[in-house]
Amino acid sequence: MRRKETVEEWATRILLHAHAIAPCPDHGYMRLKFSHQGIDYAHALAEFDRYPNLSKLKCIEAVDAVFDSLSDDCPGCE
Repeated sequence: MRRKETVEEWATRILLHAHAIAPCPDHGYMRLKFSHQGIDYAHALAEFDRYPNLSKLKCIEAVDAVFDSLSDDCPGCE
């Protein structure tokens, strides 16, 4: 049986698909790409591919919360 995806995992998947974030090639930590088009696309994806039982607004807020928790620095590279 497959475990249920968390809201944070869902939001990370949305941001990756929109190319708003990317993993560090050496360590795998997610980093910001600072693409306005990417974050706009992530918002559109969040509205279309909503997390179960969340409103469109809550889905966008979840994507923004994950995006805001990241940096352009990789902790493994420091």
